[in-house]
Amino acid sequence: MRAAPSQPLPTAPLGRHALIRGGGVLVGLALVAFIALVDHATGFVNYLVLLYVVPIAVASWMSGRIAGLAVALAAVASWQFAHPPVLASVAASALFILFVGLVGRLRESLERADERFNAAMEALVDPVYVEDPRTGELLYRNRSYAEIFGAARPRFQVAGETQNPAGDRWFVLRSHALAWRDGRSATLCVLSDVTEERRAREMIAKQRDAAHRTARLIALGEFASAIAHELNQPLAAIATYNHSCMRMLQSGKLEAEELQQAMHICRDQAKRAGKIIQRLRELLRPPGPAFAGQNLNELVAAVLRLAEPEAREAGIRFERQLADAPPVVRADRLLIEQVALNLIRNAMDAVQDLPAARRRITVATRVEADGSGTLSVCDLGEGVPAELEASLFDPFVTTKPGGLGLGLSICRSVVEAHGGRIRHERNPQASGAVFDLTLPGAA
Repeated sequence: MRAAPSQPLPTAPLGRHALIRGGGVLVGLALVAFIALVDHATGFVNYLVLLYVVPIAVASWMSGRIAGLAVALAAVASWQFAHPPVLASVAASALFILFVGLVGRLRESLERADERFNAAMEALVDPVYVEDPRTGELLYRNRSYAEIFGAARPRFQVAGETQNPAGDRWFVLRSHALAWRDGRSATLCVLSDVTEERRAREMIAKQRDAAHRTARLIALGEFASAIAHELNQPLAAIATYNHSCMRMLQSGKLEAEELQQAMHICRDQAKRAGKIIQRLRELLRPPGPAFAGQNLNELVAAVLRLAEPEAREAGIRFERQLADAPPVVRADRLLIEQVALNLIRNAMDAVQDLPAARRRITVATRVEADGSGTLSVCDLGEGVPAELEASLFDPFVTTKPGGLGLGLSICRSVVEAHGGRIRHERNPQASGAVFDLTLPGAA
């Protein structure tokens, strides 16, 4: 479609809209003749020189300085005919010429202002138009409007976003009331192109939806990894004790008590695995941990019994430094046993390849001043690399080859759900790491 030309603003209500430019001279001469007749009818007794200013102003405003000077010359001639004194004619001529200059300068200033405004409107990238709010008449449109919308009457809403006729661009309409040249009220409308912004919003919305889908998939993966991680510990214990039973059977040295103890532990670990599945299922609801007062010393002793067979095979020794007055903490026993066992297994992994003198893990409990209880697990391994200390408890951060990096993250979540805290520090007496698990005291 061929673009319609832009429509410039009018420069003056009399000069370009009321009459043609050449009509200013005719109107001025007619008014001079009328004033001369009035002067003649009154017997030339009144000085009507100021009345000649009116036709001069009309001619100068409508048709320019040349027309104003022509009418001024006619006015001087008429004045000279009625009032012969030369001095008066010279004074009138000077007054008329000065007035023509002032009117011409004013007219040119207004025209330049209109030209600057037109130039500014035409330079705008945004479409701009002016309309009569009552009739809908299009009073003005700039080049951008003509190129995009043509000469058609605008059909936009009062405010908000709207499309161009092709439907491939979006605009925001902003309108302001103004007084038009002929005195009537008009509306100045500016259309800001928001196509790219709208596309960006749509893209962001799509990316947000994709991110939500990805987050759900990641959460599902983390949940599956958490299940695998949590089940690995009781299943590993079952496998270890089952292996011990097989060795006793193969050796022919059957010790009924030891075999019975191993089978009991296998049974307990199988039940633990079932409880873990049940607890993970409850996390989807979740009703919250089953809090109760727990003797921290007894809880640690139970966990060490689970870890001792594997520790003996690896030549790892546990040093117990349990508090004389057992800390009693508010905790879900199963969850905290899992956390404690995870910390102890991490310590075992850290020292299993070290010389025998360093394959030692200290497990301690103590009562804090505020009544809370702390479990401390200290090893003599290589310690946590400095670059991982700040993110050690974040998901998927691990120091183990092939590790998932979920253990400490899950531990922190469980401990924080108990209202407790877990922290790491370097072993102050030697190499290695210290993990402190603190839980609130039972009320």
